[in-house]
Amino acid sequence: MKIVSIPKLDPTYAQRARLTTEVLLQGKGRIEILCAMRSGPVRLGQLARLIPAASKKMLTQNLRRLEGDGIVISSDLSDTTLHIEYDLSDGAREAVCALLDELAKWGDSYLMQVTISDGSKHQ
Repeated sequence: MKIVSIPKLDPTYAQRARLTTEVLLQGKGRIEILCAMRSGPVRLGQLARLIPAASKKMLTQNLRRLEGDGIVISSDLSDTTLHIEYDLSDGAREAVCALLDELAKWGDSYLMQVTISDGSKHQ
């Protein structure tokens, strides 16, 4: 009987992965918010139209949390009318976009496997 050694889990690796999911992925609509910012700044009203299932309160809470975590920056461009734009911070843009790309690729692959194995289509 061959003894198989189980590799040890690097606790910092798991911690970093957990932190990434907590900061970027938890919260209703957070993925959609980040995807909307891939191409540049967005306003709250634009996000509300892009993510109709999300209330403005929920969007605002997520934007504030992401801003507090240094992922998103807000720019007050108000003159006479309130005009605040939200965008990915320079330090986060490349990593967040790369992560979203990889998540989408994995999702495509997973959906193909599931569709082939059970003949159904997941959405």
